[in-house]
Amino acid sequence: MRALIFGGADISDYSFCRKYIENSLIICCDAGIKHAKKLGIMPDVIVGDFDSADKEILNYFKEQNIDFKQYPCKKDETDMELGIDEAISSGCNEIIITAGIGSRMDHTLANFQLLFNILKQGIQAKIVNEFNEVWLIDKKAVITGKKGDIVSLIPMTQEVKGVTTTGLEYPLNNDTLFFGSRLLAVSNVMLAEKAEVEITSGYLYVMKCHD
Repeated sequence: MRALIFGGADISDYSFCRKYIENSLIICCDAGIKHAKKLGIMPDVIVGDFDSADKEILNYFKEQNIDFKQYPCKKDETDMELGIDEAISSGCNEIIITAGIGSRMDHTLANFQLLFNILKQGIQAKIVNEFNEVWLIDKKAVITGKKGDIVSLIPMTQEVKGVTTTGLEYPLNNDTLFFGSRLLAVSNVMLAEKAEVEITSGYLYVMKCHD
């Protein structure tokens, strides 16, 4: 089962996320309820401390008998982390996070780091918005898209070893990528509709990006 989690960051064009709605468990985190309202969909679960949620939209969904899980403002987890926990406890084996990349860089970076815990539990996860698809790997990734799409590989750990790519314009063959230096895997280009990345150790962000 797949979970589609809405955070509170802005979305200007919803076309990218519509393909994830069908057959997904819809989870809204706090202000993420605004996206469900704009899309005209009913969340399955709404979580958070609701310090940033629109009160009118909040009351609207409360009238729909949706499962609300409210937490105190002073808590150890972010609202996004609560949404991820909900997806995992519901048995989801795939998680799509949207509205998780925004103007608050602290939230954005924290959301990227949450991919680590999801991966450690053997669950596939991506953070997506209008311009990016981001996921974290410790073994292999198959990237689908179209010829000319931009793909960047950015280490999360101090070293990522055995990096080998196929289907990218600038290939890597058993290379090592380093955190904070030798960023030679930024802005590569897909040669066809599919590319692959494989590593032997470390954790690597795979990003498919466009302007």
